[in-house]
Amino acid sequence: MKVSPAFKRRLQWINLPTAALIALLQRAPVVRVLVATEEFVLSTPIGALLKSSVAAAATLGTVHSLAGATALSTSQASPLSVAVGTTVSVGFAITGTLSEPETWTVSGSVPPGLSFNGGATSGTINAAQLLLSGTATTAGSYNINLSARDTPTGNTTPVYTFTINVTGAAASAPAITTQPQNQSGNVGANVTLTVATSGSPAPTLQWRRNGADVAGGTSASLMLANLQPANAGLYAAVATNSAGSATSQAAMVGVATTSKVVGDGQELQPVNIVHPNGNIFDQVLLIGVAETITADTGQVTRTSYIDTDNDIVQVEFSGPGTLSLVLSGSSGPAAPVNYNQAVNYMKGHAGIVITGANENTNVSVFTVGRATAFDPTGAYNILQAPNSTTNNPANNGSSLFQGHGSTAYDGIADIAFIAISSTNGRFGGVRTSNATYFASAGWTGVYAPGVTFDGPVFIGDISAFDNAKPVILLGTATNVRITGGDLAQNNGQPVQVSGMTQLAFTAGSDSGGTTLVRQTNQAVLQRDGQDVTNQLVVYQ
Repeated sequence: MKVSPAFKRRLQWINLPTAALIALLQRAPVVRVLVATEEFVLSTPIGALLKSSVAAAATLGTVHSLAGATALSTSQASPLSVAVGTTVSVGFAITGTLSEPETWTVSGSVPPGLSFNGGATSGTINAAQLLLSGTATTAGSYNINLSARDTPTGNTTPVYTFTINVTGAAASAPAITTQPQNQSGNVGANVTLTVATSGSPAPTLQWRRNGADVAGGTSASLMLANLQPANAGLYAAVATNSAGSATSQAAMVGVATTSKVVGDGQELQPVNIVHPNGNIFDQVLLIGVAETITADTGQVTRTSYIDTDNDIVQVEFSGPGTLSLVLSGSSGPAAPVNYNQAVNYMKGHAGIVITGANENTNVSVFTVGRATAFDPTGAYNILQAPNSTTNNPANNGSSLFQGHGSTAYDGIADIAFIAISSTNGRFGGVRTSNATYFASAGWTGVYAPGVTFDGPVFIGDISAFDNAKPVILLGTATNVRITGGDLAQNNGQPVQVSGMTQLAFTAGSDSGGTTLVRQTNQAVLQRDGQDVTNQLVVYQ
């Protein structure tokens, strides 16, 4: 046979003796197709996909030669039958030419959910080989017509038809048909969360706690065995199939106990401390990742840790129910770098779950600063409003601040969320004017759907990062404020709200007594998918 100089150069490029290949080319047409095109068909990722099918076809003599030795080679035979929701991957190459084609022309119908290189479904595609891939979403019979152009010769192959038959119902996105419900159990008990979904194909499930995947949580039921304070949090199920995904509502998991503290908390002595305002409180120091606390009747339990800005944070809880506090990104215990105190604290970002509450339950969060710390010298009175003349926080003589005259305090508590469930649908108040809520996953803000607040809901600010969802979800509340914040969301998400007729933006202050001027709202407030910003925002 006669071999062109150009083809001889190709034989040298693949490092095989010319005479040996000529001998091969004088064999049957099927083998001739395979050998002459191995240089380009098998040297790419799509070529690798084709390799096994082309080799097998050559052995059996089943490569279809439609125009001399030129043929369409595919990684799967036509017609190809698949079910809705099936992942499809088919490679296409032209064999029997002396060079790679540079363009393909595609027409006909491509099954919805599939596409060629670069997302194309028709027209001219610049590629040596084609890969059709994706997930079939719609039943039907689809004929795809393909031809390729051999640039050096100017020849165009015949039109080849590849058929894909897709069976089954059209794919439908997942939906949550039964939402998981709040759960609470004693330490050591088992609690179970359940969810029900619909969708075609059947969705896969992944449970998440505070936005992070729960290991092994991939079924409709999630059992938390041997419940501990560290299990407290907001749980949701994510259902996913080829048509989309859906996330359930959050379900709170809390810990029930009658003990003052369980988990990683240590009650400090003395107890029954009388505050200058007349309240009686006990103190609990967080010494690990998670704790659950209760309050004696008519008293306050105060628990302490250090936040990500090195402020000592005080969480005060009173009334029925339990408060579970869990740190993420924790470290310690270690000495407080911004305070003069011989106490070792845990450090981290806190999420708080309150369960078993009623209208007599209250929570507050603030940081220790010169405007909030008791001054035994009397130079500053925490019961009076701070000012720069007669009651200046800068004059606070507490030993906590000795040696820290030049220390710059953030003065704002950092927390992820407060979630509240109630035995009778009511709660006292949430006083977190001196706190900013933020998170990069899960929910951030106040999560208390269906709960009526007899007292205020004061929030310093909320900011969601990455995949977090900012929320102020309440049952009913008449006094809801943003104190010094602007609700700007780093990830651009709308703030989901419920249960309020207005959201007041007011001034606030840090724990050093510095006034935080009232800000202008920067958020979109959304209720049940509707923008209600203009209906709710007021400035006071």
